[in-house]
Amino acid sequence: MQLKESIYFHSPIFIQNILTTLYGRVLYQERYGSAYRNRLEELKRKERQSIDPEQEQLSRLNQFLLFCQAYSPYYKELFDKKRIELPLAQLSELKQIPLLDKETLRTRNADVHARIHAPILGKTGGTTGKSIQVHYTREDMQIRMAHLDYFKWTHGIEQGMRRASFTGQTLAAEQQKSPVYWRMNMAINQMLFSIKNINPLTIPAYIEQLNRFNPVSIDGLPSGMIEVARYAKKHAVNCTFRPKAIFPTAEMLTRDERALIEEVFHAPIFDQYASSEGAPIVAECRYGKKHLHYEMGIIEVEADGQILVTSFDTHGTPLVRYRIGDRMTLSHETCPCGHGGPIIASIDGRGRSYIQLKNGHRIFEGELAGIVRRFPNCIERVQYIQEEADEVVMLYVPDERWFKQEHEKELYFVLERLFGGQMDVLLKAVPEIPKEISGKTLLIKQLIPENERAN
Repeated sequence: MQLKESIYFHSPIFIQNILTTLYGRVLYQERYGSAYRNRLEELKRKERQSIDPEQEQLSRLNQFLLFCQAYSPYYKELFDKKRIELPLAQLSELKQIPLLDKETLRTRNADVHARIHAPILGKTGGTTGKSIQVHYTREDMQIRMAHLDYFKWTHGIEQGMRRASFTGQTLAAEQQKSPVYWRMNMAINQMLFSIKNINPLTIPAYIEQLNRFNPVSIDGLPSGMIEVARYAKKHAVNCTFRPKAIFPTAEMLTRDERALIEEVFHAPIFDQYASSEGAPIVAECRYGKKHLHYEMGIIEVEADGQILVTSFDTHGTPLVRYRIGDRMTLSHETCPCGHGGPIIASIDGRGRSYIQLKNGHRIFEGELAGIVRRFPNCIERVQYIQEEADEVVMLYVPDERWFKQEHEKELYFVLERLFGGQMDVLLKAVPEIPKEISGKTLLIKQLIPENERAN
């Protein structure tokens, strides 16, 4: 991977665009096969049919549980121990299966994995900072993509339309002099905009490029969109692009932030919820209601709002009643759109805090969460603390069984590069990360008062 990155970052920008497109072509072949086409056609066909969601869920659930029993050592042991009899007669019987927490998934990762070929690797590292590896089959990934594309299709977006994506990936080399912080993935007509280079000095270039590209849809990390929209409104910069829809991912938006993006970008926002760990997708319809895509799994809400996910399309790393760490509130409303999935009143678990650099640039959770993905299963948790304008403290809990001394050096190197040498970085190995009064463990603790941060 380091060799590939070295070749990329030492190539001219036009070569980087070619390399981006070649990688995009690899992902396209991985994500858009027969399983994708079959599921997408099925979802579109259901628009004209009367479906019993609970019966379909029960059928898919039993197929998935039988698979888990046959191919996952962890679930075979668990079902035998708890005397789980399959198939289940009704959905409520799912509750007899003990939940799966993150620590169990991390420490018994190999046992949870199914004994099948699942070549696609997902590395998680969300707002809790816990690093876990999950595996997908190609069919799993294609089905997830079918649901995402179906969601966009319901809002008038077809595959191949011009798409702008705000990403946490590093696209521009540190030594790059040209203010070109985007790359083109011609395989799917997608322009990637790196949020890592967004700051008051570079935002005008971002807006100019968005105006030139004139995307039909915009998706990705909303933190980058907010920075661009806030600057454009403050400085009366005209955004001439006119997308049909905007699809934020991974982070929460306040009502004011949503209104700001919609006003400046001239398009409605339709929210969605998914996860690297394979949670069933929740997506917003044209009436503003968030529906669970029930074909993908089941979401249970515990008393404290935490959710347990059972995902039918996680055959590589099966997830049954997995406590994913996010919170939701269920709704008992009905919706005129006709979607059969349960309605989610609110998604409460996705945060969006940041570390602020001296030049005003902000490093958001989406970027910082990705750090632990380089160290799967050897770092239990991390937390970033900023109390001073020029210093960041990173607390990390190493798993002594797999963590090696060179990992700390690599951590320091990665953070130094991320912060561009603007911050002093202090690493502290700790036995545990303290919880907040709310009981949550934060990925970022921003302790500088907002009115004292650089603008």
